[in-house]
Amino acid sequence: MSALAHIPAPPAGFAGIARYAIRPRDKRDFHGVLDARRILAGMASHESVVTLRDDADAVVLETDHPMFSGRLREQIRYARTGAGLVAASLLREVTDESGAVVRRETVSDYLHERSGMPLELYPEVTLPFILGWLPLDGRKSLYAWINDRFVAKLYVERDGKETLTLPVGRRETTRVIMYPDLNDWVALGSVLTRLAKPFIPKYRMWFDAEAPHRLVRFEGPYGPPGAPEILLELTALEPGPVAPAGQGARAAIATASE
Repeated sequence: MSALAHIPAPPAGFAGIARYAIRPRDKRDFHGVLDARRILAGMASHESVVTLRDDADAVVLETDHPMFSGRLREQIRYARTGAGLVAASLLREVTDESGAVVRRETVSDYLHERSGMPLELYPEVTLPFILGWLPLDGRKSLYAWINDRFVAKLYVERDGKETLTLPVGRRETTRVIMYPDLNDWVALGSVLTRLAKPFIPKYRMWFDAEAPHRLVRFEGPYGPPGAPEILLELTALEPGPVAPAGQGARAAIATASE
């Protein structure tokens, strides 16, 4: 059995803006119908921007990714609790090439107690950017929220150390793997689950070995199995406090949520 894990509050110095080069994953593991090559084709910019900041009693994560001819923007708020971070709200928008919003999804409250949602639950697309804060002294498990009708159990493990050469230079990193619990779909039992592990497609993440353990590289689907498989590499970092509702993605999301 693996202990369910709360992702703890982030270490000092976590706030800032990270810029990533985004491209299709070189070798697909999941072979879903959505192909990142098509989704990213023709984009003028292949840059993803991820912002982390404090906001009163919450940690706020904001993402801004290229998608088709527009952008995919998300804002996720995590409440600080004594046990760790708890998903509080989510806003997701897709814009077209003119900036017009063509799709919007809002979760104003995850209603953990009323809905039975576990507290160790995190929107799946946010996990690569916050898992570095989770101490991995053994295999841990948590739940990924895809939508209110689809919550999947995931396992997370440390997979060693690695020195990477990235656009931002050489980084000493901790390598982490994440993979789904097949028992959510097929009742395999513990023995068959262990035997199947080498063949289960995996999400792969590399975090700075030093605090605040920022994500520097990611390979895998951006979302649940079947989502487009991408590769992110850190290209620039702007550390320091970030004011809410500034420019770009933060302003767009803040305006939409008013």
